[in-house]
Amino acid sequence: LSDYTTLIYAFFFGLILSSAFFVYKQIGKFNLNKLLFLFLGLLFALWFVGLETFKTTHSMIVLFISGAIAISAMILPGISGAFILVLLNQYEFVINAIKNLLVSKLLVFGFGALIGLLSFSKLLDYLLTKHKQLTMSFLTGLMAGSLRIPIEKVMIFQQSLPPIIITALLGFISLFFLEKKFS
Repeated sequence: LSDYTTLIYAFFFGLILSSAFFVYKQIGKFNLNKLLFLFLGLLFALWFVGLETFKTTHSMIVLFISGAIAISAMILPGISGAFILVLLNQYEFVINAIKNLLVSKLLVFGFGALIGLLSFSKLLDYLLTKHKQLTMSFLTGLMAGSLRIPIEKVMIFQQSLPPIIITALLGFISLFFLEKKFS
């Protein structure tokens, strides 16, 4: 990540774009509602990935809530749980808690993640069962909007265009083949 920043983000761009393509294919025929949900997902992601880090403490309640929110983000395509932890000012703390075996902090974080996983997966299951095409439209927009991060990173660390394009294509193609093979 430090030596090949541009290429890593180009690869992520390809992965996210390929993922968005497969989610998009599940939307079906477009109508105004689906287009609205796609646009809302796009706007939300563009706004969200541009947020500044929150100034939070590392109290037990904040760790619990951070675990619940981060794991919920991991269920959604295009949103990184690690990015959520960075935004909540918890990423470095949790990494250090793992490194230093701060068991009580890790248990609270893990319990928050478990509760978040169980509750958010039920909500997502409900949305996919009752409103699948609208949910897929929103998720497609969410993924398209999250492309802001790799695009910005590639533009910051300017490099020769052919390796960037090749790496992005490798990301796209690798996920494309995995999706085709494992559906």
